Amino acid sequence: MKRDLLYPLLSVVLMVLAGACASPPPPKEVAPPPPPAPAVVTVPAPDAELKNAESLKETIDRYNLSFAKPDEYAKANEELAAGKEAMGKDNAKAKDLLVSAAKRYNIVLEAGLEKTAEIRAVEMQTAQKRADEVKAFRAAATEYSLAESKRAEAIRLYGEKKYLEAYQASEEAIAAYNKSFEVARQKRTAAEQKLETISKEEATTTEELQKVTKEISGGQP
Repeated sequence: MKRDLLYPLLSVVLMVLAGACASPPPPKEVAPPPPPAPAVVTVPAPDAELKNAESLKETIDRYNLSFAKPDEYAKANEELAAGKEAMGKDNAKAKDLLVSAAKRYNIVLEAGLEKTAEIRAVEMQTAQKRADEVKAFRAAATEYSLAESKRAEAIRLYGEKKYLEAYQASEEAIAAYNKSFEVARQKRTAAEQKLETISKEEATTTEELQKVTKEISGGQP
């Protein structure tokens, strides 16, 4: 009887010991978190670079300066067009193209203005001589004085290699000389017409006087 009770009890003890000695189950593997998404760098549209490049091109075209560096000017135009096309699609690329175009335009601008320095000097001298022929320094003193001032300014700026400012000053000088010429010529024409009118009136008066004298003398001269 005791033996019969001992076996079940022993079986239970053995089962408990077996469970205690068994190795614990391996922990469940936890998947690592996904790496963070790379930050997206947004490049703003290069509006300032576009405005600068277009402004330089406009200045070159206004003063017809592309002759100085035609190949450089053509490349700048190509980069300007490509930069405008890339805007909104690849702003970084567009910015690089527009910056490069502006650099090329600056090269063309400086070269063109430098080459025109001597030409402008001759043009100012020619305009001055033309004004002097009609005595504009007296008949149109205000306009002539402005021309002289702008000519001196242009010469100074060319000497300082400030070509764009010098070109603009020379433009104003030539315009002022031409204006003084026109004013002086108009005054001279008006004076000549007045003198002609007076001469005609004097001739008429002399003729009338001769007629009256003839009548008084009874038709005798």
